[in-house]
Amino acid sequence: MGIIMICCPSTGREVSTGIEMSEVERLPNVKATMLCPACGCVHEWTKRDAWLADGGEQYRAAAVGQSNGAPRAAAMTLAVASDRTVSRLM
Repeated sequence: MGIIMICCPSTGREVSTGIEMSEVERLPNVKATMLCPACGCVHEWTKRDAWLADGGEQYRAAAVGQSNGAPRAAAMTLAVASDRTVSRLM
């Protein structure tokens, strides 16, 4: 298992999507959005923009984050079908 990563278009940094999978190819062919931990903006991405980071312990820790001892939530929405969306807080 690994963490799905994308590149922040604002900073160029690699950022975790918070999605853990065994293969990028298993992601659906949809646009996803996420709140970027590197710049604070919302980015759209697809599986063509993503890659798998082996291990991922450092990215799991970064996705949870710590702010004054409290976990920080990041929001992500996957556009699944024409009018349906699936939202998930990580």
